[in-house]
Amino acid sequence: MYLVHARLRTVPPAGLPDDLREAARAGLDPGDRIEHLAVHPQPAGHFTLGLYLVADSLEEAERRAESVCRRLLATGALPDARLLGVGVPLMPVHR
Repeated sequence: MYLVHARLRTVPPAGLPDDLREAARAGLDPGDRIEHLAVHPQPAGHFTLGLYLVADSLEEAERRAESVCRRLLATGALPDARLLGVGVPLMPVHR
């Protein structure tokens, strides 16, 4: 399982609805193999979707996360937004 973050920015005047997590989850298919979805709102219309995906490789997880986000945007499950990037979040190294 991989945690992949998808960073998005709304297109003004679109805002973030209160039920964004539920709306996004409703747009998922079982074949997406997403175990958990979290929404992290950020200032200035930015938000991050945290997707826990079951995948055979990191590359597959990132590819599927991008595909799912593009589908959610196209179907209106997400507000009007631009996908800025998709990737596994990096953890700082403590020495």
